[in-house]
Amino acid sequence: MGALVLSRNVAIYSTRRLTEAFRSRGLPLAVLDPAAICLKVSGATVELHEGGRRLQNPDVVIPRIGIGTTEHSLAVLCQFETLRVPLTASADAVRRSKDKMSCLQALSAAGIPIPETALARQSPDATWAVEAVGGPPVVLKFLSGTHGVGVFLADTEESARSILEAMWSLEKNLIVQRFIKSAAGQDLRLFVVGDRVVAAIRRIAPEGAFRSNLHTGGRPEPFAPTEELTDLALRSTQTLGLRIAGVDVVESEDGPLVLEVNSSPGLEGIEDATGIDVAGAIADEAILVSEGGGR
Repeated sequence: MGALVLSRNVAIYSTRRLTEAFRSRGLPLAVLDPAAICLKVSGATVELHEGGRRLQNPDVVIPRIGIGTTEHSLAVLCQFETLRVPLTASADAVRRSKDKMSCLQALSAAGIPIPETALARQSPDATWAVEAVGGPPVVLKFLSGTHGVGVFLADTEESARSILEAMWSLEKNLIVQRFIKSAAGQDLRLFVVGDRVVAAIRRIAPEGAFRSNLHTGGRPEPFAPTEELTDLALRSTQTLGLRIAGVDVVESEDGPLVLEVNSSPGLEGIEDATGIDVAGAIADEAILVSEGGGR
C-alpha cells in the first residue's frame, strides 16, 4: 500500500505537498480521513476498514491530525500500532502533544525550560493561578487548540478571573501562563524532522497584537537557529517521542523557553518563508521509519 497520511482535509497545502513529495520519489501515497476508518477487534483479529473494504497494512503511517484530534483518530493510530505498522508518531505522543498541560509536564520533567504555567478549575483558585505565574498580565490558553485559537491576554487579575470563570462555566479548561513581555510579540518555530532542525522561522505579530501565529496575521522571517536552540528543539521532540514536530520557543530574559510542541505543524508558512522543501524531508524520514530506521 505504500505510505498513508491521516488527514481530515485532503485539499490543504500540507497534505498536497506531502503527496507531491512522495510522487516525486516514485512512491505510492494514500490519504485518508481517520474519521472514515472503522475498527474491528475480536480475539486475535484486528482490522481496519474504509468504505466497506478492509485496509491493507501500509508501510508507514504519517499522522496529520490537527485541531480536530478525537479519541476516534487516536484509536485508529492505536490500531495501526497493534498491527505493528510503523508510525512517525505514536498515539500516545500525539495525545500528549495535543494537551498543552501534559506536554509542558513532560518537558518540565525532562528539565526543558518552559514558562511558568498553572492549571486550576475552581473560582477560589483563580487568584492563586494568576499569582503563581508572576501576576498580571498573563496568557490564558485552552488545553487543546492551535493556530492561536483560544489564546487570551489578561491585563489584570480581574480580567483573568472573568475569562477563567466564563470558560469553566462552559466546561472548558485553560492554562494560565507567564506573559513574556520582552518577547515583544515574537516567537520562534523550529521544524524538526528526525534528528535535525530542517527549517526555522521567527514569527512576528501584527502591530499592537501579542499573538504571532501565522493564522492570526503573524509575519514569518527565516532565521538560522543557534546550537542552543537546535538542542532545545531536539530534546523537546525526543522527550515527547515525536519524529516530526514544530517546536515553538519564546526568547525571554532568562533564555529560550519552549511554549509548546506541535505534532502536526503546517508546512505552508515555513516553506514559503524559507524556500526549504520541508515536505521532502518528511517523506524521506517516513521512508526511513518504514525501513526500521530513524531514532
